[in-house]
Amino acid sequence: MAPRVLILYTGGTFGMEPGLSLPELSVASLRARLQARVPELAQLADCTIDIVLNCDSAHVGPDEWLLLARRIRQNWKQYDGVVILHGTDTLAYSASALGFLLRPCLKPVVMTGAQRPLSALRTDARRNLISAVDIAANGPRALVGQVSIFFNDVLLQGNRARKRSASEFAAFESPQAAPLAVVGTSIRYAQKPYVANSRAAAARARAPALKPVFNRKVGMLQVTPGFPAEEVARGLLPGLDGLVLIVFASVTAPTHDPRFLALLRDARRRELPVVIVTESAAHAGATDSSANPESYPAGRQLIEEGCLWAGPMTKECAYVKTQILLGQGPGRAAFARRWKRDYAGEA
Repeated sequence: MAPRVLILYTGGTFGMEPGLSLPELSVASLRARLQARVPELAQLADCTIDIVLNCDSAHVGPDEWLLLARRIRQNWKQYDGVVILHGTDTLAYSASALGFLLRPCLKPVVMTGAQRPLSALRTDARRNLISAVDIAANGPRALVGQVSIFFNDVLLQGNRARKRSASEFAAFESPQAAPLAVVGTSIRYAQKPYVANSRAAAARARAPALKPVFNRKVGMLQVTPGFPAEEVARGLLPGLDGLVLIVFASVTAPTHDPRFLALLRDARRRELPVVIVTESAAHAGATDSSANPESYPAGRQLIEEGCLWAGPMTKECAYVKTQILLGQGPGRAAFARRWKRDYAGEA
């Protein structure tokens, strides 16, 4: 019996017309299009196609994450794996969100898309979809039983990936985590499966269930020299429940500036969590696991002022984790306890 794979379509470049416009689609018309342009799918799995959304991924957020998670949960028992066709701009955010919403994720949920539409002459859509379906249908469960991103012959852990290019077929990277699989003449899966560390897997299993609630009052700001701390404290902070700061590469910030320190202390008085994350490993092939706020006084002071360090998390995952943990209920102390937990392999 052929494996059963559910293909969920959400829009994005994959299904656009050559002029990058979103066409009117029905399930029947999308099925006909895929059968005509990617007939190999029938050799890999018994595929069911459904349309959840048909929009640019710039329009995807918490409401759409919850809708996708509900649709997947409703169909868990009927399928061996799920493939999600998604636009690239917010794909890393959606993958992080689904990692939290679907835990424990024991079946593969492979997210993919394209830099050029399926209808284009030189498209990456066709090969991305073929490999994503093959992995969802036949990949080793211990490794691919999670939310992942497949792009340009590489399978990445979803909540450890980020978009690196808007024009290259190699659109995604995972600076702090090795690929789960690489596709060439065969699919070469990583030798150390995702659940190999039984202690970490057991800890994730013990983590409390997360309510499917995202707090929308979370801001994310890039820290810069001359950061306008007074304006942020006065104009933005009163309307927020949480703040993610993208700090400098060495996990430092302008803590010499009393206005910046006043911002952090104001957040603390308001019981408003401040998470710090860095993009120091933003380039493909880079690994910078040594980044640590304790390395420099300008980083240690961030921790002393109550900031929470995101470690190797991408900014996308740190932002989504902040949203969902704040959705579990108020209280800075409760948030800090939850923040230290590894819920979906994100840390």
